[in-house]
Amino acid sequence: MLSVLGHALFIALLAIEAPRRLTVDRPPAAVEVVMVPGMDVAPPVSAPPEIAAKPSTSPARPARPSPSATVTATDYYAAAVLDDPRNRETREIISTLASDERLIQLCNIEAMEQLKRWKAGFVPNSVVPYAMADPLLKAKSMEAPGAAVHAGGKWYRLSFSCEATVDLARVASFTFKLGRPIPKREWEQNSLPELDENEPTD
Repeated sequence: MLSVLGHALFIALLAIEAPRRLTVDRPPAAVEVVMVPGMDVAPPVSAPPEIAAKPSTSPARPARPSPSATVTATDYYAAAVLDDPRNRETREIISTLASDERLIQLCNIEAMEQLKRWKAGFVPNSVVPYAMADPLLKAKSMEAPGAAVHAGGKWYRLSFSCEATVDLARVASFTFKLGRPIPKREWEQNSLPELDENEPTD
């Protein structure tokens, strides 16, 4: 009887001392944007051909975009940008990143390309997805309600939603809304650098 009680007490002590295994979702680390040189690639095959415009006698002025309604994209361009031979090095760098970081880079590139095609003369050269608020990342989708985009010497408020294919190689859906310019006095507090017009952020 004493032997049976001793074994029972030993098993009970093991159960108390055994470590508990908890699964905790770790937030993704913040990463800087890897900008792509030579963004002026040809549009995808599904896009309609461009029509040559008549030459203008007056110089073109940069567009001043006003706050927009939410825009839903029907064509996607990030994969074409990364497939361009000029962007081979960037493509190789992105392929070595963790999955959440690859998703961020893919969606940032898509955001710049969508904005460039949405407003003639508006040429963004940097997107910061975490400027005003942290983005929400899932396995293959990203919500960036507090992003910022730089164009024409100014930073603008931007929100976008991006979903990628399972292999994180292409964008499957994309919506965005461009907001008002961010006052220069707020740039520093939101980690928004003062950039030259043609200087991308690393």
